[in-house]
Amino acid sequence: MRMFRIPAARLVLAAAAGLALAACSDAKNDRDGALPTDAGAGLYPSMSVSTSHGTTQADLSLRQVPGGTRFGSYQGEVLFDPNLLTFQAATLPAGVEGAANLAAPGRIRFVGMALDGTAGAPLLTLRFASKGAVAKEAFQVNFEEITQADDFTDLTALVKSGTLLFQSR
Repeated sequence: MRMFRIPAARLVLAAAAGLALAACSDAKNDRDGALPTDAGAGLYPSMSVSTSHGTTQADLSLRQVPGGTRFGSYQGEVLFDPNLLTFQAATLPAGVEGAANLAAPGRIRFVGMALDGTAGAPLLTLRFASKGAVAKEAFQVNFEEITQADDFTDLTALVKSGTLLFQSR
């Protein structure tokens, strides 16, 4: 009788240990789109990217810590790998006036103004033809100006540099 209890107990223990290890992970996956666990107050550029059949869509957003700010205007550029991506089109969300243009190979300039404000998701949608897997390193975002909607307070200093977040879907 004891022979059956020991293997069963070991099996239960091994299963519990496996579940505990699967549930606990301190490793940050740079493709999960989550804010860093030590994220301080600020605005975090985020590129949410989806690829299908040689076409890539990238949505540029600003994640807020803490939230609740509505943006009145924003301006900057998206740098991308022109060897991997060929720019096709850019669109701004409803309620935002502005433009986004290819300024040079691998460099898109954008500007947007929302009279009623925008929460920052997305600020810009880009479409590309892609020649392979798109990784975090394929994009860099530089905000030159971002203002609050109600009083046009300059929020640019709150923007964290580069593309800190990346999510592939």
